Amino acid sequence: MSENLADKMKRKLNAKSVTAIILFGAIILTFVLTGAPGRMGMGVGSAAQVNNALISIADFQSEENRVAEYYKNIFGSQMDFSSQRQLLRQQAIENLVRMELVSQAAQKNGIIATDAEVRDFIVKDVPFFQQNGVFQREFYSRFLENSRTTPGDFEKKIRKDISNIRTRHLFEIANRTPAAESNKMQELRGTKINVSFAKIDEEALVKAITKEKADAAIKALDEALAKGDEAAVNAQLKDMKAGWEETGLVEIGAEQFPKITSRVATESIFELNKTAPLLKRIVRDGNQKYVLKLKEVKVEGAKALEPMTLEMAQKRRGDGMFETWINQFRKDSHVTMNKQVMEM
Repeated sequence: MSENLADKMKRKLNAKSVTAIILFGAIILTFVLTGAPGRMGMGVGSAAQVNNALISIADFQSEENRVAEYYKNIFGSQMDFSSQRQLLRQQAIENLVRMELVSQAAQKNGIIATDAEVRDFIVKDVPFFQQNGVFQREFYSRFLENSRTTPGDFEKKIRKDISNIRTRHLFEIANRTPAAESNKMQELRGTKINVSFAKIDEEALVKAITKEKADAAIKALDEALAKGDEAAVNAQLKDMKAGWEETGLVEIGAEQFPKITSRVATESIFELNKTAPLLKRIVRDGNQKYVLKLKEVKVEGAKALEPMTLEMAQKRRGDGMFETWINQFRKDSHVTMNKQVMEM
Protein backbone atom coordinates (compact mmCIF):
# COMPACT_ATOMS: atom_id res chain seq x y z
CA MET A 1 0.00 0.00 0.00
CA SER A 2 1.52 3.34 -1.00
CA GLU A 3 2.00 6.27 1.36
CA ASN A 4 -0.59 8.26 -0.58
CA LEU A 5 -3.17 5.52 -0.10
CA ALA A 6 -2.39 5.42 3.61
CA ASP A 7 -2.93 9.18 3.86
CA LYS A 8 -6.17 8.87 1.92
CA MET A 9 -7.37 6.11 4.24
CA LYS A 10 -6.49 8.07 7.38
CA ARG A 11 -8.45 11.09 6.18
CA LYS A 12 -11.52 8.91 5.69
CA LEU A 13 -11.35 7.48 9.22
CA ASN A 14 -13.86 9.49 11.25
CA ALA A 15 -14.49 9.58 15.00
CA LYS A 16 -17.29 7.01 14.76
CA SER A 17 -14.93 4.55 13.07
CA VAL A 18 -12.31 5.03 15.78
CA THR A 19 -14.91 4.34 18.48
CA ALA A 20 -16.02 1.15 16.73
CA ILE A 21 -12.41 0.01 16.45
CA ILE A 22 -11.70 0.59 20.13
CA LEU A 23 -14.90 -1.14 21.24
CA PHE A 24 -13.96 -4.12 19.12
CA GLY A 25 -10.55 -4.03 20.75
CA ALA A 26 -12.30 -4.66 24.06
CA ILE A 27 -13.37 -8.05 22.73
CA ILE A 28 -9.75 -8.91 22.01
CA LEU A 29 -8.78 -7.72 25.47
CA THR A 30 -11.05 -10.27 27.13
CA PHE A 31 -8.55 -12.94 26.11
CA VAL A 32 -5.81 -11.02 27.91
CA LEU A 33 -7.91 -10.72 31.04
CA THR A 34 -8.58 -14.44 31.40
CA GLY A 35 -5.28 -15.30 33.02
CA ALA A 36 -2.24 -14.24 31.05
CA PRO A 37 0.68 -16.61 31.73
CA GLY A 38 3.82 -15.41 33.43
CA ARG A 39 6.97 -14.79 31.48
CA MET A 40 9.39 -17.68 31.18
CA GLY A 41 13.13 -17.43 31.59
CA MET A 42 15.16 -15.78 28.84
CA GLY A 43 17.02 -19.05 28.35
CA VAL A 44 13.93 -20.58 26.79
CA GLY A 45 14.19 -18.18 23.85
CA SER A 46 11.44 -16.84 21.61
CA ALA A 47 8.64 -18.54 19.71
CA ALA A 48 9.28 -16.64 16.49
CA GLN A 49 10.97 -13.61 14.98
CA VAL A 50 9.44 -11.19 12.46
CA ASN A 51 12.15 -8.91 11.12
CA ASN A 52 13.60 -7.33 14.28
CA ALA A 53 10.64 -8.16 16.54
CA LEU A 54 10.61 -11.23 18.80
CA ILE A 55 7.42 -13.11 19.74
CA SER A 56 7.76 -14.35 23.30
CA ILE A 57 7.05 -17.84 24.60
CA ALA A 58 4.52 -16.29 27.00
CA ASP A 59 2.58 -14.69 24.14
CA PHE A 60 2.69 -17.98 22.25
CA GLN A 61 1.29 -19.90 25.24
CA SER A 62 -1.45 -17.31 25.70
CA GLU A 63 -2.44 -17.51 22.03
CA GLU A 64 -2.38 -21.31 22.11
CA ASN A 65 -4.80 -21.23 25.06
CA ARG A 66 -7.03 -18.76 23.21
CA VAL A 67 -7.13 -20.94 20.08
CA ALA A 68 -7.89 -24.03 22.18
CA GLU A 69 -10.72 -22.19 23.92
CA TYR A 70 -12.10 -21.07 20.56
CA TYR A 71 -12.25 -24.64 19.23
CA LYS A 72 -13.60 -25.91 22.55
CA ASN A 73 -16.54 -23.51 22.25
CA ILE A 74 -17.25 -24.82 18.74
CA PHE A 75 -16.69 -28.57 19.15
CA GLY A 76 -17.09 -29.03 22.90
CA SER A 77 -15.95 -32.38 24.25
CA GLN A 78 -15.61 -33.74 20.70
CA MET A 79 -12.29 -31.92 20.32
CA ASP A 80 -9.34 -34.15 21.21
CA PHE A 81 -6.76 -31.56 22.25
CA SER A 82 -4.08 -34.13 23.00
CA SER A 83 -4.04 -35.41 19.41
CA GLN A 84 -4.50 -31.92 17.92
CA ARG A 85 -1.81 -30.18 19.97
CA GLN A 86 0.47 -29.74 16.96
CA LEU A 87 -2.35 -28.16 14.96
CA LEU A 88 -3.24 -25.77 17.78
CA ARG A 89 0.37 -24.66 18.16
CA GLN A 90 0.79 -24.20 14.42
CA GLN A 91 -2.35 -22.05 14.32
CA ALA A 92 -1.26 -20.05 17.37
CA ILE A 93 2.19 -19.19 16.08
CA GLU A 94 0.84 -18.35 12.61
CA ASN A 95 -1.72 -16.01 14.21
CA LEU A 96 0.99 -14.19 16.17
CA VAL A 97 3.28 -13.90 13.15
CA ARG A 98 0.45 -12.52 11.09
CA MET A 99 -0.50 -9.98 13.77
CA GLU A 100 3.09 -8.79 13.98
CA LEU A 101 3.31 -8.49 10.20
CA VAL A 102 0.14 -6.39 10.11
CA SER A 103 1.44 -4.22 12.93
CA GLN A 104 4.77 -3.60 11.22
CA ALA A 105 3.20 -2.99 7.82
CA ALA A 106 0.71 -0.57 9.37
CA GLN A 107 3.44 1.35 11.17
CA LYS A 108 5.49 1.52 7.98
CA ASN A 109 2.52 3.14 6.23
CA GLY A 110 1.80 5.58 9.04
CA ILE A 111 -1.29 3.79 10.38
CA ILE A 112 -0.85 4.02 14.13
CA ALA A 113 -2.71 4.30 17.42
CA THR A 114 -2.02 7.52 19.33
CA ASP A 115 -1.09 7.74 23.00
CA ALA A 116 -4.48 9.37 23.66
CA GLU A 117 -6.35 6.44 22.05
CA VAL A 118 -4.42 3.90 24.11
CA ARG A 119 -5.03 5.89 27.29
CA ASP A 120 -8.74 6.35 26.55
CA PHE A 121 -9.13 2.67 25.79
CA ILE A 122 -7.66 1.64 29.13
CA VAL A 123 -9.41 4.33 31.17
CA LYS A 124 -12.82 4.41 29.47
CA ASP A 125 -13.46 1.17 27.57
CA VAL A 126 -12.41 -1.65 29.91
CA PRO A 127 -15.10 -2.41 32.53
CA PHE A 128 -12.60 -4.67 34.29
CA PHE A 129 -10.66 -1.55 35.34
CA GLN A 130 -13.73 0.41 36.49
CA GLN A 131 -16.03 0.71 39.49
CA ASN A 132 -19.38 2.40 38.98
CA GLY A 133 -18.16 3.54 35.58
CA VAL A 134 -15.03 5.22 36.98
CA PHE A 135 -11.48 4.05 36.19
CA GLN A 136 -9.67 2.61 39.21
CA ARG A 137 -5.89 2.72 38.96
CA GLU A 138 -5.70 0.14 41.73
CA PHE A 139 -7.57 -2.38 39.57
CA TYR A 140 -5.27 -1.65 36.65
CA SER A 141 -2.14 -2.04 38.78
CA ARG A 142 -3.44 -5.28 40.29
CA PHE A 143 -4.10 -6.70 36.82
CA LEU A 144 -0.57 -5.81 35.69
CA GLU A 145 0.88 -7.42 38.81
CA ASN A 146 -1.19 -10.62 38.49
CA SER A 147 -0.39 -11.00 34.79
CA ARG A 148 3.29 -10.26 35.44
CA THR A 149 3.51 -7.58 32.80
CA THR A 150 4.61 -3.95 32.79
CA PRO A 151 2.47 -0.96 31.84
CA GLY A 152 4.70 -0.44 28.82
CA ASP A 153 4.29 -4.00 27.55
CA PHE A 154 0.53 -4.00 28.13
CA GLU A 155 0.03 -0.64 26.42
CA LYS A 156 2.17 -1.85 23.52
CA LYS A 157 -0.25 -4.78 23.05
CA ILE A 158 -3.23 -2.42 23.13
CA ARG A 159 -1.56 -0.08 20.64
CA LYS A 160 -0.89 -3.01 18.31
CA ASP A 161 -4.50 -4.28 18.56
CA ILE A 162 -5.93 -0.86 17.75
CA SER A 163 -3.63 -0.27 14.78
CA ASN A 164 -4.23 -3.79 13.43
CA ILE A 165 -8.02 -3.46 13.57
CA ARG A 166 -7.82 0.06 12.14
CA THR A 167 -5.78 -1.20 9.19
CA ARG A 168 -8.35 -3.84 8.31
CA HIS A 169 -11.14 -1.29 8.67
CA LEU A 170 -9.33 1.16 6.41
CA PHE A 171 -9.24 -1.35 3.59
CA GLU A 172 -13.00 -1.79 3.94
CA ILE A 173 -13.51 1.98 3.78
CA ALA A 174 -11.24 2.37 0.75
CA ASN A 175 -13.13 -0.36 -1.10
CA ARG A 176 -16.66 0.92 -0.66
CA THR A 177 -18.26 0.70 -4.07
CA PRO A 178 -19.28 3.95 -5.80
CA ALA A 179 -22.65 4.11 -7.58
CA ALA A 180 -21.23 3.56 -11.09
CA GLU A 181 -19.34 0.49 -9.98
CA SER A 182 -22.37 -0.77 -8.09
CA ASN A 183 -24.35 -0.67 -11.34
CA LYS A 184 -21.57 -2.64 -13.04
CA MET A 185 -21.75 -5.26 -10.31
CA GLN A 186 -25.48 -5.54 -10.97
CA GLU A 187 -24.65 -6.50 -14.55
CA LEU A 188 -22.13 -9.11 -13.39
CA ARG A 189 -24.49 -10.69 -10.89
CA GLY A 190 -25.03 -13.73 -13.11
CA THR A 191 -21.31 -14.49 -13.31
CA LYS A 192 -20.17 -17.81 -11.86
CA ILE A 193 -16.66 -19.15 -11.35
CA ASN A 194 -15.21 -22.62 -10.92
CA VAL A 195 -12.06 -22.76 -8.81
CA SER A 196 -9.49 -25.54 -8.81
CA PHE A 197 -7.67 -26.03 -5.54
CA ALA A 198 -5.16 -28.35 -3.94
CA LYS A 199 -5.14 -28.66 -0.15
CA ILE A 200 -2.03 -29.73 1.75
CA ASP A 201 -2.22 -30.92 5.34
CA GLU A 202 1.20 -29.98 6.67
CA GLU A 203 0.87 -32.19 9.76
CA ALA A 204 0.12 -35.26 7.63
CA LEU A 205 2.92 -34.33 5.23
CA VAL A 206 5.43 -34.12 8.08
CA LYS A 207 4.40 -37.56 9.32
CA ALA A 208 4.83 -38.98 5.83
CA ILE A 209 8.19 -37.49 4.81
CA THR A 210 9.76 -35.81 7.92
CA LYS A 211 9.71 -32.14 8.94
CA GLU A 212 12.82 -31.17 6.97
CA LYS A 213 11.56 -32.67 3.71
CA ALA A 214 8.11 -31.18 4.21
CA ASP A 215 9.59 -27.69 4.72
CA ALA A 216 11.71 -28.11 1.59
CA ALA A 217 8.74 -29.33 -0.46
CA ILE A 218 6.53 -26.41 0.62
CA LYS A 219 9.33 -23.95 -0.15
CA ALA A 220 9.82 -25.47 -3.62
CA LEU A 221 6.07 -25.26 -4.25
CA ASP A 222 6.00 -21.62 -3.21
CA GLU A 223 8.90 -20.84 -5.57
CA ALA A 224 7.18 -22.61 -8.48
CA LEU A 225 4.00 -20.63 -7.83
CA ALA A 226 5.89 -17.34 -7.66
CA LYS A 227 7.34 -18.08 -11.11
CA GLY A 228 3.93 -19.10 -12.46
CA ASP A 229 5.43 -22.45 -13.54
CA GLU A 230 2.30 -24.61 -13.56
CA ALA A 231 4.18 -27.72 -14.72
CA ALA A 232 6.56 -27.45 -11.75
CA VAL A 233 3.61 -26.80 -9.43
CA ASN A 234 1.85 -29.95 -10.64
CA ALA A 235 5.02 -32.00 -10.26
CA GLN A 236 5.53 -30.73 -6.73
CA LEU A 237 1.91 -31.43 -5.78
CA LYS A 238 2.24 -34.95 -7.16
CA ASP A 239 5.32 -35.55 -5.01
CA MET A 240 3.37 -34.29 -2.00
CA LYS A 241 0.43 -36.56 -2.93
CA ALA A 242 -1.90 -33.55 -3.13
CA GLY A 243 -4.41 -33.60 -5.98
CA TRP A 244 -6.54 -30.91 -7.58
CA GLU A 245 -10.23 -30.58 -6.70
CA GLU A 246 -12.88 -28.23 -8.05
CA THR A 247 -15.53 -26.16 -6.32
CA GLY A 248 -17.86 -26.30 -9.31
CA LEU A 249 -19.54 -23.18 -10.65
CA VAL A 250 -20.32 -20.81 -7.80
CA GLU A 251 -22.00 -17.42 -8.13
CA ILE A 252 -19.80 -14.43 -7.39
CA GLY A 253 -20.79 -13.05 -4.01
CA ALA A 254 -21.62 -16.47 -2.55
CA GLU A 255 -20.88 -16.66 1.15
CA GLN A 256 -18.60 -19.67 0.73
CA PHE A 257 -17.24 -22.05 -1.87
CA PRO A 258 -17.94 -25.81 -1.72
CA LYS A 259 -15.11 -27.94 -0.27
CA ILE A 260 -13.10 -24.87 0.83
CA THR A 261 -13.61 -24.43 4.56
CA SER A 262 -10.85 -21.89 5.11
CA ARG A 263 -11.91 -18.24 5.33
CA VAL A 264 -8.42 -17.13 4.33
CA ALA A 265 -8.52 -19.35 1.22
CA THR A 266 -12.02 -18.13 0.32
CA GLU A 267 -10.91 -14.50 0.51
CA SER A 268 -7.86 -15.27 -1.62
CA ILE A 269 -10.09 -16.59 -4.42
CA PHE A 270 -10.95 -12.99 -5.26
CA GLU A 271 -7.34 -12.35 -6.26
CA LEU A 272 -7.71 -14.77 -9.20
CA ASN A 273 -8.29 -13.48 -12.72
CA LYS A 274 -8.37 -14.74 -16.30
CA THR A 275 -5.00 -13.21 -17.20
CA ALA A 276 -3.20 -14.97 -14.34
CA PRO A 277 -5.48 -17.85 -13.29
CA LEU A 278 -2.90 -19.49 -10.99
CA LEU A 279 -2.44 -17.68 -7.66
CA LYS A 280 1.30 -17.05 -7.34
CA ARG A 281 1.62 -17.99 -3.69
CA ILE A 282 0.57 -20.63 -1.19
CA VAL A 283 -2.43 -19.65 0.91
CA ARG A 284 -1.54 -20.40 4.53
CA ASP A 285 -4.18 -21.03 7.17
CA GLY A 286 -2.47 -22.63 10.13
CA ASN A 287 -1.67 -26.26 9.38
CA GLN A 288 -3.57 -26.15 6.07
CA LYS A 289 -1.99 -24.89 2.85
CA TYR A 290 -3.93 -24.17 -0.35
CA VAL A 291 -3.00 -23.75 -4.01
CA LEU A 292 -5.68 -21.92 -6.02
CA LYS A 293 -6.40 -21.64 -9.75
CA LEU A 294 -9.26 -20.09 -11.69
CA LYS A 295 -10.70 -22.95 -13.74
CA GLU A 296 -13.75 -21.48 -15.48
CA VAL A 297 -15.86 -18.32 -15.72
CA LYS A 298 -19.47 -18.49 -16.91
CA VAL A 299 -22.00 -15.68 -17.37
CA GLU A 300 -25.66 -16.70 -17.14
CA GLY A 301 -27.27 -13.26 -17.31
CA ALA A 302 -27.76 -10.31 -15.01
CA LYS A 303 -29.71 -10.57 -11.76
CA ALA A 304 -30.76 -7.99 -9.22
CA LEU A 305 -28.11 -7.44 -6.58
CA GLU A 306 -29.46 -7.33 -3.04
CA PRO A 307 -27.98 -4.71 -0.67
CA MET A 308 -26.59 -7.39 1.64
CA THR A 309 -24.88 -9.15 -1.27
CA LEU A 310 -23.33 -5.87 -2.40
CA GLU A 311 -22.02 -5.24 1.10
CA MET A 312 -20.52 -8.73 1.25
CA ALA A 313 -18.89 -8.30 -2.15
CA GLN A 314 -17.36 -5.00 -1.05
CA LYS A 315 -16.05 -6.57 2.15
CA ARG A 316 -14.54 -9.49 0.26
CA ARG A 317 -12.84 -7.17 -2.17
CA GLY A 318 -11.39 -5.25 0.77
CA ASP A 319 -10.34 -8.54 2.40
CA GLY A 320 -8.70 -9.67 -0.82
CA MET A 321 -6.68 -6.46 -1.12
CA PHE A 322 -5.75 -6.68 2.55
CA GLU A 323 -4.49 -10.26 2.10
CA THR A 324 -2.46 -9.27 -0.96
CA TRP A 325 -0.94 -6.34 0.92
CA ILE A 326 0.05 -8.45 3.94
CA ASN A 327 1.40 -11.31 1.85
CA GLN A 328 3.57 -8.90 -0.14
CA PHE A 329 4.92 -7.47 3.10
CA ARG A 330 5.56 -10.98 4.39
CA LYS A 331 7.41 -11.86 1.21
CA ASP A 332 9.76 -8.92 1.79
CA SER A 333 10.16 -9.70 5.50
CA HIS A 334 12.36 -12.08 7.46
CA VAL A 335 10.18 -14.57 9.36
CA THR A 336 11.53 -17.47 11.40
CA MET A 337 9.71 -19.81 13.78
CA ASN A 338 11.23 -21.77 16.63
CA LYS A 339 10.60 -25.40 15.70
CA GLN A 340 11.32 -26.52 19.27
CA VAL A 341 8.25 -24.63 20.43
CA MET A 342 6.05 -27.05 18.50
CA GLU A 343 7.50 -29.96 20.42
CA MET A 344 7.22 -28.48 23.95
